[in-house]
Amino acid sequence: MAWDTKEYARWFPFDRVGIDTYYDQETQTLAAVAVDACRGPQVSLDGVLLVGRLPSELEAWIEKTASTLEDPTLPEYVDGLRFGPRGEPYLLSLGLVLRCQQDGDHARCRPVFLAPRWAMRGQEWIEDLIPDREWLTY
Repeated sequence: MAWDTKEYARWFPFDRVGIDTYYDQETQTLAAVAVDACRGPQVSLDGVLLVGRLPSELEAWIEKTASTLEDPTLPEYVDGLRFGPRGEPYLLSLGLVLRCQQDGDHARCRPVFLAPRWAMRGQEWIEDLIPDREWLTY
């Protein structure tokens, strides 16, 4: 397991299955899972395949899903659709960040699933919680 230079998380790759795992340093528990867009297993949500898709293929699904997530009991910074500094859509109430990963001439979806304790901290914290390796490699 590799500790990142950031304060909060450590990382362990499962290269053979195309998954990267990120752990909360404070609790020593799994806090995020990123699925490799090229080598990872397929993951679906409500029957929609998320891994390896072109971002444009998921645009309508993201907008529709985000419109169903509006919940007045959630903090405003978690509710609905948000965008990260690199333009990736955040659906934090679902614990989902749809990142992109280069695959030849295309960018493909690399979903990152967040534990509720990380997702509920809001998008401003996500980059600090997940190690630089995730943000700078893909």
